[in-house]
Amino acid sequence: MKIGKVIGTVVATRKNENLVGFKIMVVQPLDIDLKPKGDVVIAVDTVGSGIGE
Repeated sequence: MKIGKVIGTVVATRKNENLVGFKIMVVQPLDIDLKPKGDVVIAVDTVGSGIGE
């Protein structure tokens, strides 16, 4: 499992049909001490996360 913090959302004008109904989020990966680690990633939100979570 990877730990990360949601820092934004992505607005998609076109999505793969398998992603319809899901939000796409910008996530900052975190290390074990909850400090930023590496580049941001784009993730599909399947659990209803929000910015800051």
